[in-house]
Parts: sequence; C-alpha cells; structure tokens
Amino acid sequence: MRFPTLFLCALVLLAGSRTAVAADSAQELSEQRARQILPRADLSGLNDAQRAQFLEIAGDTFDYAGCNDTLSRCLAGTVKDTHALRMTALVKVLLLEGYTPSVIIEMVERYYASFKEKRQKLRDNDCGLLGDPKAKVTVTEYSDFQCPHCAASSKTLHDFVQAMPGKVRLCSKYFPLPMHPRAQVAAACAEYARGKDKFWDMSDRLFAHQEELDDANLKLFAKELGLDGNQMLKEVYAGKFDALIEREKNEGLGAGVRATPSLYFEGRMYTLPLKLEYLELSARDEEEWQRSKGGWDKE
Repeated sequence: MRFPTLFLCALVLLAGSRTAVAADSAQELSEQRARQILPRADLSGLNDAQRAQFLEIAGDTFDYAGCNDTLSRCLAGTVKDTHALRMTALVKVLLLEGYTPSVIIEMVERYYASFKEKRQKLRDNDCGLLGDPKAKVTVTEYSDFQCPHCAASSKTLHDFVQAMPGKVRLCSKYFPLPMHPRAQVAAACAEYARGKDKFWDMSDRLFAHQEELDDANLKLFAKELGLDGNQMLKEVYAGKFDALIEREKNEGLGAGVRATPSLYFEGRMYTLPLKLEYLELSARDEEEWQRSKGGWDKE
C-alpha cells in the first residue's frame, strides 16, 4: 500500500513531537526548557531530574478544576485556572520528599477523588476543640493516646490550627485501639479533664508519657493541672465516660477509620501525609470546595 506524501509527512511530524515529549519526560529537564513547556508552573527548588519527573506526572494527571484537562495543558500561558497552581505545589512538595512519579500520580488522584466521595456526617460539638468555633473548615481527628503516630502528629495539628487562624478548627475524638491496654483509661482521663476545661493540657501530658500511663502517673498529671486525681480515677473506673468513648469509636468505624491518627476535613477522609504543608493545602482546597458549593473556582 502506498501512502500519500502529506500523510507520511504528518506521521513523521507526529512521531517527532511524541519523541520530543518523551525525551523531555525521560531525561533531565533544564529550568529554561521547563518554562517553555509549562510557563505557569513554579518549579523552583527542583533539580533537572525532578523537573523531568514533574513533566511526566503533569502529562499523566488530570486537573479536576476549571481547566478540565491534563495538568500540563492547564499550566499553559493562556490558561487562567488558579487551582492548577495549587496542584503544582502539591506535586512539587511530593517530589522534593522523594516520592516516585507513579506513587505521586496515585496519591494525587486519590486525594482529588476524595472530594467527590460521599461525606461522612460527624458530630463536631462534643469533643476537644481547638481553634475558632466559627471556622468554616472543621478537621475531625480520631486518636489513641498510646499511638506513637498520634503523639508525633499532635504538635503538627496544633501548628496547623495556629497557622490558619479563623479558618480551621480541630475536633479531637477518641479511638482507643485494642492492642493498647491503657488507651481507654487515658481517653477517659482526658474526657474528665475536658469537663474541667483542661483537655488539651491533659492531652499533651498523655502523649508525652505514653509509656507511663499507670494510675500513679495519671493522678500526678491531674494534680499538675489542679485537678483531683482520686476523683478522676473513681469516675473513670466507674465507667462514667465509657459510653461517650464507645460512641466516638463506633462513629469512626462507620466513617472508615482503621488506624490512628485518621483525619476528616468536613467529613472528607484526608489521604495526604500528615505534615503541615499538606494540611494547609488541603484546608485551602476544602475552603474553595465549600465556597463553590461542591466544585472548584473556575479562575
């Protein structure tokens, strides 16, 4: 079969363009070349290899906001979709942390898919609260006082609320795991302290002394806060707080909690690493989603 000359030329041009893109994606990408291909992307801080990885990811990842195209096309100079810039920042941070392109694509797609999934209805008025009660974004945390990951994330969550004053508030809920023998008692002590407006002070002590949650130390923590440790343990072992703790744990199980800590932004399961930059980005995305009534700002 003989092909027309123009058709053959078109095939050659198409193959050449694909080869060029593949070359940019597979090899190192200079800062100048990156600006030519993705003029709106701020890729400062990335090295040549990471910029090439970004291009690969951007070509395989869909921008779910107003642009409705791949992230790479949404970073063209003629596009005004501002959400693509936040998506760029997310991919950039993940690259700087050493995640591979395939893992990043999976994380990003899972993150954006979570916005469209059914939201969980979580009570947010009967828990340890941190931040402005009128904040538009409520972050619900399910936590275990003997969980080392919960202890490690405690300061990060406090810093997160402080970094976004008036915008987010944290609702801390109990989710004692069966493999932690003192988690239930510790949760009950925290609930006793919450009734005395000392929840966060007690929470800090419980996390700081996860391996020292015997009765003597629990009474000591209470004393340090000006509370009656004997009365606290009397109420704890009488089961006064068991129903509330069980209710919060069942609520968490119903929402899909299987490990601690687990976070929900306005009932949406949080799927990114529990670090400050990701939390802030997710809060801004959530605020935009709520403002746009279940969508993204178009510009």
